[in-house]
Amino acid sequence: MNIRPLRAEDVAGVASLWQYWFRGKTRTPAPGLIDYVRRLYLERPWFDPEIPSLVAEDEAGRLLGVIGSTVSRFRYHDRPLRLACVMPPLVDEALAPTTIASFLLRKYLSGPQEITISDGGHPKFERIWEALGGEIAHLQSLRWIKVFRPLTLALEAAKRPSLRRLKSISQPFDRLLARAKRLGLAPPASTLSSEPLTPERLVSLLPVAQQSYQLAPDYDAAYLAWLWAEMGAIRSQGELQTAIVMEGGRVLGWYVYYLQPGGVSRVMHLAAAKNRMEQVLDHLFAQAQAGGTAALLGRLEPRLRRPLAERRCFYSDAGSLLMLHSRDAALSHAIHAGQALLSRLEGENWYWWGIISPEVP
Repeated sequence: MNIRPLRAEDVAGVASLWQYWFRGKTRTPAPGLIDYVRRLYLERPWFDPEIPSLVAEDEAGRLLGVIGSTVSRFRYHDRPLRLACVMPPLVDEALAPTTIASFLLRKYLSGPQEITISDGGHPKFERIWEALGGEIAHLQSLRWIKVFRPLTLALEAAKRPSLRRLKSISQPFDRLLARAKRLGLAPPASTLSSEPLTPERLVSLLPVAQQSYQLAPDYDAAYLAWLWAEMGAIRSQGELQTAIVMEGGRVLGWYVYYLQPGGVSRVMHLAAAKNRMEQVLDHLFAQAQAGGTAALLGRLEPRLRRPLAERRCFYSDAGSLLMLHSRDAALSHAIHAGQALLSRLEGENWYWWGIISPEVP
């Protein structure tokens, strides 16, 4: 067996593995899936040849498995570093044992990156990760949920089509429930102003993030323009919404989420200046509720615990784990302590939704 960097001739094989594991145990890639692999792993603006995706092949050159890699630029205080984001390894079970996954991960973790994360951890991968010296960010592996329209949400989650069709008549009942203040369903109207979070504006706001967090992204406008376009193309998740929240011209924070009217809207990025998270959350909740979403779902962070509890949010341990690995204990500590602005813009979470979408972006 040989482990080497992903090359252009491997892309179709990786797409076939995606198809098999994520889209129904078939082998022929869905339209657009091969191009999606190429864009994400070989053509993205921050492609790093020193931290590439890796494939395992046998003596005959057959692809046995793959571990997908994307790299983000971060700063720890004033120190630039590379955050490697790895998708859990996929193995062709017809050709090789699943133990190949551990060899792929071991090779990947030996790279030059200062820190590695995976946002798609599952119990089997968790055991491999910890055996190789990695950790689980247990708090950040939880989800928070804010419900606005409970009946609509329940019908959306129903498996029977006959029940889901009742969503059209659920709104009047949800409006009645929202009037019961003790339920905390209707967020207060926000008096703050907002404007779209463009790539250029987010770059200009990075000093605010770097003052509030020890470990924060170091984006550039070209990368964010690419990312906004790729995320916006995943229509199955709804419409990508971005906002800068301001008070009297002063920036309090910003957020990125998918608005899914009548369904669950996923928060992908949420940041605030020091002691301003409550106001940013209130603005997000008001906008999402006005947009018709049944509920918001996001990743729990230490600095979110109290404001979310005060706003009657629920917590869930369903879903993937946030895993991290670093040879620098200070970087790991920053994540565990809530001093890292580590969002769904990093890692494989956002593009996984593209992989499984009915129409590949």
